[in-house]
Amino acid sequence: MHEDLLGYLLGALEPDEMQRVSDWLRDNPEGREQLAEIQRCLEPLEQCDDVVNGPDFDGPSEDLLARTLAAIPDGIPPMGETSDSPVKPPAPVMLTDVDLSGEAGAGGNRWNMMDSIGGLLSVATLLALLLPTIAAGRFEARKVACEDRLRRNWNALMQYVYRSEHGRLPEVAESGPEAFAGMFAIRLADAGLLDEPDLRWCPSADLPAFAPIGDSTLAEPTSVALSTLPSVQSLHQMSVNELKQVQQLAGGHYAYTLGVIGDQGFSSPRFEARASFAVMSDAPLGPASHADDPGKLRFSHSGQGINVLYEDGSIRFIRAEALDSMPDHPLFNHHGASEAGVNIDDASLSPSWRPPFTISIQR
Repeated sequence: MHEDLLGYLLGALEPDEMQRVSDWLRDNPEGREQLAEIQRCLEPLEQCDDVVNGPDFDGPSEDLLARTLAAIPDGIPPMGETSDSPVKPPAPVMLTDVDLSGEAGAGGNRWNMMDSIGGLLSVATLLALLLPTIAAGRFEARKVACEDRLRRNWNALMQYVYRSEHGRLPEVAESGPEAFAGMFAIRLADAGLLDEPDLRWCPSADLPAFAPIGDSTLAEPTSVALSTLPSVQSLHQMSVNELKQVQQLAGGHYAYTLGVIGDQGFSSPRFEARASFAVMSDAPLGPASHADDPGKLRFSHSGQGINVLYEDGSIRFIRAEALDSMPDHPLFNHHGASEAGVNIDDASLSPSWRPPFTISIQR
């Protein structure tokens, strides 16, 4: 199963195998621990992601081979010499001429040093060629794992819609303790539809530090604490600090629709299976609140872009440089603000803590 878990983590399995491992992990806590351990072992590769996946990385330079050959010390006879060459080719070395005792003279030590240098250069060349491929596979595997979590969140959202009297997505209140984007996770959990709260965390982003409710000191995140969601009713009994913490953590790494303004005023979107209406995505890592200030927007997935989940269940990876050219920016409404959509077809997604309007009172 270790091979299957590694293949699952790297996205190297067939679709049916990916689903089989995903189902097995859902019912097997020990399997999830093994997967987490494999992820920890691969973490040293993460420091290479920003380099090999960044915009300034062009792969191995064209002169890599020439520079490698130039680094080999003089004295190694060139290959391919012929009788017409002005340089007389060296006499062949016979096996009987080689001192295997380990006590060779200066010449033997010289060749041993050359062998070591040549071997090191060969390893360095191979690493330079293979590292981009390994890092790219790591990036793709995490992106696929994020897509899988978004798809399972979509399944929970659809079950919520089918149970809803008016066929609407989970509601974000206009004001009060329920006025923040992360309410979708709390409503799903209250309805018994979020059986795996870990679905709120993207594999490409680090888990946040948090303060346990009622404690003012930061602690290391634990899977138990980060997977605990309060009930909707309990939000109204929380202190200001407790409520603020819930607002920060409830939606995890994902952004959710803040709602829309229709003929009847503000409400959650009615489900219509639209292929162009975004309902969830990777949340931006920066605090930008307006489309005119994109410099503050940072993204997971090595900063390359975000996975966006649409109402029809499709998921698309949108490159960071392509977001501003989209007809309906998934992270801002048509007025360029990080607020609720200005009409029923205006998708606007925000991180867990953000209210639907700048003037919304959250307590």
